[in-house]
Amino acid sequence: MPKVTFEYSLGPALNALAYLQQRIPGLTRLKAFKLLYLADKRHLELSGRPITGGTYAALKNGPVPQRLYDYVKETAGPNGHSLPKFPEPDLRKFSDSEQRVLDEIIKKYRKYSTSQLVDLSHDSAWDAAWKSAQAQGKGSEPISWEKIIESLDNGKDIFEALFDD
Repeated sequence: MPKVTFEYSLGPALNALAYLQQRIPGLTRLKAFKLLYLADKRHLELSGRPITGGTYAALKNGPVPQRLYDYVKETAGPNGHSLPKFPEPDLRKFSDSEQRVLDEIIKKYRKYSTSQLVDLSHDSAWDAAWKSAQAQGKGSEPISWEKIIESLDNGKDIFEALFDD
């Protein structure tokens, strides 16, 4: 099976993060990254593509969007919990389905504790990558989109749609 990749640009990922930050007061870095993972998975499940498209890495506390994580770490400084204050999100840059999914994720999970979201994000895709990281003595490992798709109930249909040529 060919490797699954999606187009990624930092701008849309930051816009999605700003959207979450605007709607969830006191949003922490860890909680934001778990919500983005859940939103990407949900949008992938519904439309065959994620919202951000970035690669996630399996860390001890669950998946983090690799490039967005690096950017936030660089701009927020060493405090591992805070997010920099982002400008207002540009709603025109979201498709209707992306905004619906972000709203669905916010409504469903905004009251979850960080530890509940960490547990929820420890799905089979994360588990496979995390076990690989541990076996290699590494602190993280990329999570393949193939494993994320396999973790979805309609994963087979998504694979067929992606490779239907």
